[in-house]
Amino acid sequence: MVLLLPLLIVFTVKRSVARTHSLRYFRLGVSEPGHGIPEFLSVGYVDSHPITTYDSVSRLKEPRAPWMAEHLAPDHWERYTQLLRGWQQTFKVELERLQRHYNHSGFHTYQRMIGCEMLEDGSTTGFLQYAYDGQDFIIFDKDTLSWTAVDNVAHITKRAWEANWHELQYQKNWLEEECIAWLKRFLEYGKDTLQRTEPPLVKGQKLSFWWSKLSLGPLSSP
Repeated sequence: MVLLLPLLIVFTVKRSVARTHSLRYFRLGVSEPGHGIPEFLSVGYVDSHPITTYDSVSRLKEPRAPWMAEHLAPDHWERYTQLLRGWQQTFKVELERLQRHYNHSGFHTYQRMIGCEMLEDGSTTGFLQYAYDGQDFIIFDKDTLSWTAVDNVAHITKRAWEANWHELQYQKNWLEEECIAWLKRFLEYGKDTLQRTEPPLVKGQKLSFWWSKLSLGPLSSP
């Protein structure tokens, strides 16, 4: 099954004198899969180019750019397939928990975005946040090793996640070190494609716009 990749994100972009590159991973869980929408989706992007996909129907992480398939060995895809199968179950459990806390039933969504950006001057940024039903839910601050909660339910998650100091440190390291290392690696792999056009610059520090513009259109088959 080939996913309609834009269904996970709508970028607001503009041209900029300074070049910037980004690596982002988007995950989506839904409480009532059907009508072509799987229970869980994960899509990776370098700049605006899709590079990887996973969904709960295929249960495989697969390349979506030729240069990703060419440069990464089969064991890479196997290893991350196993990780995403674990994330699929985590999303299911966490979404069910949120529905109980909110006293919700029916169709609901749970989303995660993690990634980093690298500017021409060498400076970098990293971001990790979650949304529930298209609205910001909880946002990670890597500088203070804390989570910003938007409501009382999110505060329950905040207390639980901030109690795990090792996980907070891991997330900070991933955003500042590992994500940037992967981004540089992918930029080298795809340089013939990625250097053809000016990379997009995502406007604004608050990223809630892409949560609210989620389009749950049908998925296409091969």
